[in-house]
Amino acid sequence: MIDNVAIVSIGDELINGFTVDTNSSWIAQKICQYRAISIKSKLTISDNKNEIVDKLDHLLNQNYRFIFITGGLGPTHDDITKDALKKYFDCDLVLNDNHFLYLKNKYNHHVSADLNLIKEQSKILTLSQPIPNKEGVALGMMIEHKNTMIFVMPGVPLEMKHMFNDYIIPNYIEEYYQFQPKYITLLTTGIYESALYKMLQNTIYSNKKEFTVSFLPSYTGVKIRLGLADISASLTSFKKQVMLNIGDYVYGYNNDKIESIVSDILINKSLTLSIAESCTGGYLSKRITDIPNSSKFFIGSIVSYSNEIKNKYLDISNQVLEDKGAVSGEVALLMAQNIRKKFDTDIGISTTGISGPSGGTKDKPVGRIYIAIVFRGHEIVKEFDLLPKRDKHREIAAHTAFNMLRLLIK
Repeated sequence: MIDNVAIVSIGDELINGFTVDTNSSWIAQKICQYRAISIKSKLTISDNKNEIVDKLDHLLNQNYRFIFITGGLGPTHDDITKDALKKYFDCDLVLNDNHFLYLKNKYNHHVSADLNLIKEQSKILTLSQPIPNKEGVALGMMIEHKNTMIFVMPGVPLEMKHMFNDYIIPNYIEEYYQFQPKYITLLTTGIYESALYKMLQNTIYSNKKEFTVSFLPSYTGVKIRLGLADISASLTSFKKQVMLNIGDYVYGYNNDKIESIVSDILINKSLTLSIAESCTGGYLSKRITDIPNSSKFFIGSIVSYSNEIKNKYLDISNQVLEDKGAVSGEVALLMAQNIRKKFDTDIGISTTGISGPSGGTKDKPVGRIYIAIVFRGHEIVKEFDLLPKRDKHREIAAHTAFNMLRLLIK
């Protein structure tokens, strides 16, 4: 038997598009990996008491096992979720003494702490059970109505995620449902969607009753999402079949980031890295330093945006810059060589190109980039004509550089 789930996000900001609803997607990804649970509905509702009541009534008549509600528990006038639930269930609000004392102790040193606000945020419906909130102020609720469990959480993603991971999953999900991934996403790069499909066509056809396969192309590669059509089948065995055909193009799974994959390899091999960037403007360095423990391998970088900086700090002669051009394979290689020497690292990477929207020529159009890597006697320079849109150009360039490095050192 499959238990159905509905996810409800509340807020005018979500309806109007000023705030992106990441909560419902996050909850769906967490829940969909449990066997015998199926997500059947996702709703976004405005801050309107009558609309909340109407939609809740509709859902409670659809035989959902779980309804997850986020948003509208804050202290302002438009936070009306508790009032709407109070109206629907015809019950009162009651102070939760434990949460009230917790908040008083937590905020007793704050001069601006409002005791009445803290008290209001500690109230829940009389027919509900509290869901602790250790990251914020508003107390969550669990309401059991007939055969449906309703979980009400704040809209702040950090607070919601902690409630979900620390309380809801261990107390209401793991105890009753088996965790077995029903989806796995293969992250590929360096190959077109059509070529991947051709390589997997026979495998997909021969397994179509047990498994689903979706191709999700993007600027940086193709995601291939494998899913269970029959929950008694083994996704692990199907993944192995797929990997036999396309494993050379797969760099990670699910939410992996290519820079994190590269980081792990560099740390495991005790290699150090330095970067010289021009058109990417420090974006490679930013993505590297977003990774915890990047200090174990990343020594530093120079953003040599102008020819003057290339000459002064990367020791590239003005003659070379004039003869070959700043955007050239020769300059890219010198940048990688010289940053490696200057910072005394195992690896040097460089980027130089034209991100646009202007600056291109007939010989070197907007989108042209040269990426160079120098590593223990290996010197690689590649020319690419990437998407000539400034933000996407940098994103694709960084991904391409990391993949070049991954292939070289893996």
